[in-house]
Amino acid sequence: MENRMEWDIDVSILTNRFILLEVGRALTIAFLFAAVIISMIMLPSLMDGSIFSAGISTSGSGYSMFMIGLLFLLTAVFIFFYYDDKYMLSYVMDEKGVRTVTRKAQRSKNRTANILLILIGLLSRNPAAAGAGMMAAGGQDQSIRWNNVKKVTFHPKHHTIVLRGGYGVRSIIFCTQDTYGPVCSLIRSHCRAAVVTGR
Repeated sequence: MENRMEWDIDVSILTNRFILLEVGRALTIAFLFAAVIISMIMLPSLMDGSIFSAGISTSGSGYSMFMIGLLFLLTAVFIFFYYDDKYMLSYVMDEKGVRTVTRKAQRSKNRTANILLILIGLLSRNPAAAGAGMMAAGGQDQSIRWNNVKKVTFHPKHHTIVLRGGYGVRSIIFCTQDTYGPVCSLIRSHCRAAVVTGR
């Protein structure tokens, strides 16, 4: 069995449930962030009752939330079509752990999309959109060491393996049909102490 493996894979954005879940989670966090900011702005008026005594309707905040949600929806649609339903990744797996690398062509597309998202957020005075762009800009590559893996979940139907470390630490390993078997064997040999499950 090889002690080092490297492979490239293009993952579908529109049909891969793991990618969709990650995108959905990022958009949800950004949406909740915006909701918290709006709530904090409105909190003083709510506490002293001036928001109601002045005849101000709360429909304004509802409209703001709707516009934020619409902005994220349009951004998500743009990104899906801009990426041509393809996310280009490379993996390097050795004795220390596994590293997920965003390939050069994908990095270029990501940079453009992130800058656009930040600009849209700033121009529309939407801190959540700008924040989402900044967070995405910093998440191009990912690595996890074997001794930090707490749980391994195999998804043979999707040729995918999920490694979980501490709180919030997760690495999704997308494999081709040919690499899935050898990758599983290598992970099992390094993560014997981790809780291993399969689906």
